[in-house]
Amino acid sequence: MLDSFKQAYMPETTFPDRTIDTDKCSRCGRCYETCPAGGFSWTKGEVPVPIGFGGFKQACINCENCMAVCPSGAIALSGSLTIHKGRYKTYLSGHMQPPNPFNQEHPDYAVIEKELTEVERMIFTRRSNRLFKDKAVSKDMIHRVLEAGRFAPSAGNGQPYQFIVITRQAVINELESRSMTVLKLLKNTYLNRNGRKKLWKSAFFSASSYLMVNKFDPRPMTAMEKADRNMGRIFFNAPCVILILKQKHGISNPDLDAGICTQNMVLAAHAMGLGTCIVSLPMVPLSYPIMAGFRKKIGIKHPFEAVTSIAIGHPKGKIDGIVARDTPPVTWIE
Repeated sequence: MLDSFKQAYMPETTFPDRTIDTDKCSRCGRCYETCPAGGFSWTKGEVPVPIGFGGFKQACINCENCMAVCPSGAIALSGSLTIHKGRYKTYLSGHMQPPNPFNQEHPDYAVIEKELTEVERMIFTRRSNRLFKDKAVSKDMIHRVLEAGRFAPSAGNGQPYQFIVITRQAVINELESRSMTVLKLLKNTYLNRNGRKKLWKSAFFSASSYLMVNKFDPRPMTAMEKADRNMGRIFFNAPCVILILKQKHGISNPDLDAGICTQNMVLAAHAMGLGTCIVSLPMVPLSYPIMAGFRKKIGIKHPFEAVTSIAIGHPKGKIDGIVARDTPPVTWIE
């Protein structure tokens, strides 16, 4: 238990090895723009450089989205992200592989793709999108996305959710700026600008992890830094944001129901050629008293509260594509 306490803040982590082929690189900066962790530095016309910051040896969550959006195939990742000890120890196998629905020894997606259902292909190729065109999403398309959510399964068919659709950019910006007031304070306190741990931070964040273990994993801190560097744009200049609210008194597990609903909406959006990114960073600040006026402004009333949100729009260039994923353990009881 003592070791877990010691390893709750800035735990020992092995990051994937990221390399960029300078001969192939088009110097477009798409990897820099799309990385959710702010894991690249880039100057226009130059080759991006993988970086770490604030105590992180590398700022990478191993999503491989940089590889998916690279137009020239210049980026390679090897290895997996592993937190070795403590509260946030990873329990994945470290075995990275592309989609392998037929449990082959050496899966080749290009070969098996034709054997997959349309739904499987959408699941395996969908990527989180952070590069949007300056183009509105039609109300008809938004309605189709909402309908996919409405028909998600829920406990007792209770459908314990509501949706708030925001297409007014000023309101999206206000949600971002109000949320960033809280998020900047948290991440600036968490990160170490000189890369050195401070004893008081270890004590504070270790104790906090015991009170709210899901809120103090180190990885979201990089997303907060990315948003801060991007002028507070948490939603990546998406033309539409959909908030998914849960009814707190819903049957059984309304958070789960809201999550299933969100996944339905995301898959439907990508099937129509839209891009999405599930964004939960603003949800905790949105629940605080400091944002009570904003909640009233956009129509969040008891007994509902925001669970997550979807940034949605037309993708800028190719976003969806095949990546490798780490492998969770599977126990077969036959």
